[in-house]
Amino acid sequence: MADLDVNVAPDLHPDTFLNLDGVDSETAPLIAPAVEAFESAYSYIGGIHQFRKAAFSDPTLTPEGALLKTDDHAQAKLSAVTRKIDGAVAQLTKSITSLEADLSASVKEQAGRMVSGEVRALMQKSNDRVGLMEKALAEGDDEVLSAVLGAPPMLSGLSKELHAAFLLKFNQLRKPETTKRLKAMVAARTRLEQQGGLVLNEMMKAVGTIPVVSDKEGSKGRIIRHITPTEVRAKRDASAAIYAKHG
Repeated sequence: MADLDVNVAPDLHPDTFLNLDGVDSETAPLIAPAVEAFESAYSYIGGIHQFRKAAFSDPTLTPEGALLKTDDHAQAKLSAVTRKIDGAVAQLTKSITSLEADLSASVKEQAGRMVSGEVRALMQKSNDRVGLMEKALAEGDDEVLSAVLGAPPMLSGLSKELHAAFLLKFNQLRKPETTKRLKAMVAARTRLEQQGGLVLNEMMKAVGTIPVVSDKEGSKGRIIRHITPTEVRAKRDASAAIYAKHG
């Protein structure tokens, strides 16, 4: 288990992938790219908090200088982390596509037989398609299941959603290990896509701002606004432009 850092959002912890549906000791190696991507992100955010603390403790830096130094550090390393997340998504997608092709190949092959067309025609005319499919699953009737699930949903009168749900159940019976591997990788990719955006939010949170407090009588100590890195950088760049003009 990776070390916990109270400064970083729990949703970015790499070990969260180990609790996903379908992930166990056998499938964990398949989602290693996702775990490694979040290990990088988790370490990156934690490092920014450490960097900020050091910068604001540096007696040679003003608060504005410390803030800008922290933001420069964070910005310089951000792209490497996001590339790793994007790379993990791409790698998982490639593996998922391969497994999905493997699962559908034999089903489509069997669906091309002459009797399969008759099965789909009867299914389309039925008023209880769901019941017939559930019965075929319960009885392990490969002939019916392959005929219906190996062809486009419209040929048997099933909706795309029902077709996909029954195909998943059929594959779980037919190739349980392959289906489990696919489930783990799909879950990992989904988590990467849903939580990957946290990196930018957590980076901005880690860099932080400089609070400006009121010095007015009766409201001393109250924070009236926050100075952002963007504001400091704009002022620095404006000064740099004048330096360059008179250099």
